[in-house]
Amino acid sequence: MFRSKVVLNGHAGPIYAASWDGSFLYSSSGDKYVTRWDLTTNLQDSSFTVKLEHAAYTIEAKNSCCFIGCTDGTLLGIDTQTKTVLWEHNFFGNAWFSLSVDPDKNWLIGGDSEGNLLILDLETGKRVLHLPLAAGKIRAIVRKDNLCFVSTQLIGILVFSCDTWNEIAAWEPNELGSNTVFIDDVSGRIITAGRDAHITISSPDYQVIKRIPAHYQTIYELIAPGDQFVTASLDKTIKVWNKDFSKVEQRIELKQGGHNRSVNGVVLIDALSFASYGDDKQLIIWQKESPIYWSDN
Repeated sequence: MFRSKVVLNGHAGPIYAASWDGSFLYSSSGDKYVTRWDLTTNLQDSSFTVKLEHAAYTIEAKNSCCFIGCTDGTLLGIDTQTKTVLWEHNFFGNAWFSLSVDPDKNWLIGGDSEGNLLILDLETGKRVLHLPLAAGKIRAIVRKDNLCFVSTQLIGILVFSCDTWNEIAAWEPNELGSNTVFIDDVSGRIITAGRDAHITISSPDYQVIKRIPAHYQTIYELIAPGDQFVTASLDKTIKVWNKDFSKVEQRIELKQGGHNRSVNGVVLIDALSFASYGDDKQLIIWQKESPIYWSDN
């Protein structure tokens, strides 16, 4: 069972995005601030605070940088050690909905509200590639084994080769698009969830195997701490699932210390803990309880 370890308060608006870089938890809010939290002290780190002109729906913290995608189309790269802006661009004027770092190729891959897929050099912010997909919002970008999975609002999930950027597959696992994509390292199955409130399991050759009614409303995120899965939903709940999604092992809502408004996402910290965030302006850190073993001795 996961229990609430601490509630982090400090934002003055709904929290839209969060990212864990291995040392700090970063969050962005409708209050137009990006801030970070020290989970060893459970306090906000006042040495890193970014005031934006427009709110950010997506952030990604990696490699001593924090990348921020704003609703007016501004993209920022910030050095988290020196707190300096490395670069700032606005290419299309559309809200950014997803960012993903490819450390192998030194790329930042972003998707916006109009289906623009953009690849930038991490250090300089220079444009490497632009694919105008014209597919509505790009809600999720996942890089796996030299493939890039791009979830679009209008035409399902597109799979590209990261060498040529040719499209090699496309399918629609969720109605109205998938908000989150997870690729299982062991089985190769592709797990998605979205506005249809279903978890969908697809095979490695992109065929839908199973669709599971999972929540009452939109599912925003799915992560895998240890041998379980966790989903977050607009219906104000977090659910913890067993590894084959045959059972809900824990349902977390307000009376269990959860959120009282939409849960906008969950972020994996390690195999035993994760963070959740939502429209109630709160970040909650969840810790898995160690099992108690009784002895006859």
